[in-house]
Amino acid sequence: MDELSLTARVDKAALTNLSTGFRWASAVSLFFLLMMTFSFRIEDTGIIDSYFDQFFLLAIICSLVFIFGANLLNIPFFYARWKIASIAYASTFSTCWAAIIALISIGGDYYDAADILSDIMLMIVLLGFFSYRPVLYAGILPILFVSTVLSFVSAKNAFILPTEKLIAACLVVESGRRILYRWFYNNIEKEHENNRLMRKLSDMASRDQLTDIHNRRFFEYELDKQFQRTKRTQSELGVVMIDIDHFKNYNDRLGHVEGDKCIRNVANIIQRSLKRSTDSVSRYGGEEFVVLLPNTDLAGTLQVVKRIKTNLANKAIVHPDSNTSEWVTVSQGIAQWRQHIGPESLIKEADYYLYKAKQLGRNQYYYSAA
Repeated sequence: MDELSLTARVDKAALTNLSTGFRWASAVSLFFLLMMTFSFRIEDTGIIDSYFDQFFLLAIICSLVFIFGANLLNIPFFYARWKIASIAYASTFSTCWAAIIALISIGGDYYDAADILSDIMLMIVLLGFFSYRPVLYAGILPILFVSTVLSFVSAKNAFILPTEKLIAACLVVESGRRILYRWFYNNIEKEHENNRLMRKLSDMASRDQLTDIHNRRFFEYELDKQFQRTKRTQSELGVVMIDIDHFKNYNDRLGHVEGDKCIRNVANIIQRSLKRSTDSVSRYGGEEFVVLLPNTDLAGTLQVVKRIKTNLANKAIVHPDSNTSEWVTVSQGIAQWRQHIGPESLIKEADYYLYKAKQLGRNQYYYSAA
């Protein structure tokens, strides 16, 4: 299950959203450029021919930029540096449109059309780039700057209306950004919280309440998963069945409270004896445990078994009624995966070798080298 932090999840969602936004903004931009080119050439718009030639050249350059930008975040180099790459593209995208807006305004005296086009582009940038604030600002500023300059130029000596327009544009963009980002962030936060609760519930369902190690349900699921992986990769898999020696005598002499404490102590010792995150110990039932060792050969499994035996001896838990030792000990049965053996057979083999270890006097481990 996905265990990303909330910050990492927001960044991941922002990257996905920007990738979609770049494609959408680029596609819309290409459509606008195509319409404008046909409109200027076919209709009698009054645009000066020399300016049309400049517009056509600029449109070609900008089209190439937009096509490249639509696929920017699919390129591994830019994907790995998506924040810097996105800011750079947003700035380039906005600069392209700022240049186009300035050119058509000057070349055809179309201040009104340029003003409308700048407003449309500001909205496109807002909708496409809102998920990462630096990218949004990089995409807004060049267009807003040119739009403001043109407003002041067209207004001649009037400054109040262009100033009001600039303030209104800033307020619309910033308030829109906050509303969209709040919606975006809240959705990510809810998804993150749902995943966290699902992980918590899953963890609770796979944990033994007494020992806080994994339970039998987890072991059966993990065994099947690791068995399939081992079979597919032709690697190694070790299983160890463990039973506390003479536990009934311990429980009868000291009571269930001390018996539960003993089980917890042994479970903790086994857990601390496992050195890899992929290794796991589960309570199989009563005073019995099972250790699963993926990608571990027989020599590695024996190391773990010996470590468990040594760590338990060092703990020196007193056993008041044992025929084997004055301390709490365990018997261990080892099974190693081989070709043409299923998970159920592997468990039965480990359980059989555990029985053999008990037959031979307990406080030892048993395995077959065959």
